[in-house]
Amino acid sequence: MKELAEKCIEFVGGASNIKAVSHCATRLRLTLIDQGQVNEEALLSVPEVIKVMKVGAQTQIIIGSDAPELYSVVSQLVETANSSMSVNETKSTDTQSNKKKKNAVVGKFFDACSSMFTPLVPAFTAAGMIKAVLAILVAVFGLAKTSQEYIIINYVSDTIFYFLPIYLGVTAATYFGCNKYIAAAIAAMFVHPTYTGMVSAGEAISFFGIPVVLYNYSSTVFPTILTVWFMSYVERFARRISPKVIKAIMEPMLTLLITFPVGLLLLGPIGAVLGDWLMNVFAAIDASVPFLVPMIVGAVSPFLVFVGMHRAVGTLETMQIAQIGYSSLLGTGMLASNIAQGASTLVLSFKSKDDKVKPLAFTAGVTALCGITEPALYGFTAKNKKSLIATVIGGGVGGFYAGITHVVRFAKGAPGLPTLPVFISLENPMNLINACITVILSFAVAFAVAWIMIKPGEVD
Repeated sequence: MKELAEKCIEFVGGASNIKAVSHCATRLRLTLIDQGQVNEEALLSVPEVIKVMKVGAQTQIIIGSDAPELYSVVSQLVETANSSMSVNETKSTDTQSNKKKKNAVVGKFFDACSSMFTPLVPAFTAAGMIKAVLAILVAVFGLAKTSQEYIIINYVSDTIFYFLPIYLGVTAATYFGCNKYIAAAIAAMFVHPTYTGMVSAGEAISFFGIPVVLYNYSSTVFPTILTVWFMSYVERFARRISPKVIKAIMEPMLTLLITFPVGLLLLGPIGAVLGDWLMNVFAAIDASVPFLVPMIVGAVSPFLVFVGMHRAVGTLETMQIAQIGYSSLLGTGMLASNIAQGASTLVLSFKSKDDKVKPLAFTAGVTALCGITEPALYGFTAKNKKSLIATVIGGGVGGFYAGITHVVRFAKGAPGLPTLPVFISLENPMNLINACITVILSFAVAFAVAWIMIKPGEVD
């Protein structure tokens, strides 16, 4: 694995060209300073590399299920290499980074979303699955909500969401290129017990005569991102004006002293308003045309995955779950699409006459049913127009049903059969039932369309 990691680092321009490292189930995601240094041909010549995608400032290396292990090795190698960089090299890197930030706004937005939220997905998934287990314990085994066991497990599963500003402080600082620990400290002020106590009391407070907006920042996203973005500029300013003799003391002190009042008095409230507005938009869509987004997502998910945008778009779902406890827009459509893709790929396996293709397509189809679609997409669906059409139709139909029945999910996780428990709701048992119907409908429609359209041996 180390040899593969070294090749990946070398072919993207070396460790000094890597700004941030993250991963999903099948991709190593490298946020780069200069995309022009990527040797895509050399990367594709590596046997383990399935495909290379470029999205904004991010290069995504698709290698399959070994991505998490590769990420660990690459992260360690990059951290070791960059820790030995001189101050001048770091400044040069920052300058190049600033130049590259003049890219298109949309590309930067999706790159930022992916870079900040992808590292947090395992924590979101773990918390969500614990909540699902807790719901099963209550519904099936009669665990009382007033019991100490329930209370402890419940608050543990809520921790990632309650302290989300702090986690985002770390990932945002990584993206913006500033000190992660100062960023975490600044983000922590939004959820400090003293401040939350002031919010609970509801009494007017001020800071040097300036009114402080009282808002419950737990589980919020934009206040931290805006504040850390501002901090990245403050830190550079503090670095420039701090005398070398006392730089180690003066730079972090100035960064903290300048950033925290601006965050508390201005950027925090602006971010809170922005987050509330976005949640209101989601609520309006869900109330007026609940089928629209799940149906569209169910149909176009293969294309989002193909260009590597599914993680960035999924950030919107993460925000919704963090702030209101569930998502009604994206995850249900992605569930329908993944199941549809699994069904259409299984048809390719059944219709194939090639003894080598049959098991590969079957394995890829089963993997897609479990929520990981890249092997099916890149290995089969993208190469067979009829299979792709069946996937789009099946995903769209399943997404439409999920939308009109108001299916929601309460946690993140690769949408597939193993993560169906995230649809469990003690208040609405039909939510899980309708999610299961979505799965059956998506599979049946995609399988039927693919079976009718694809001729025996066509995939060989």
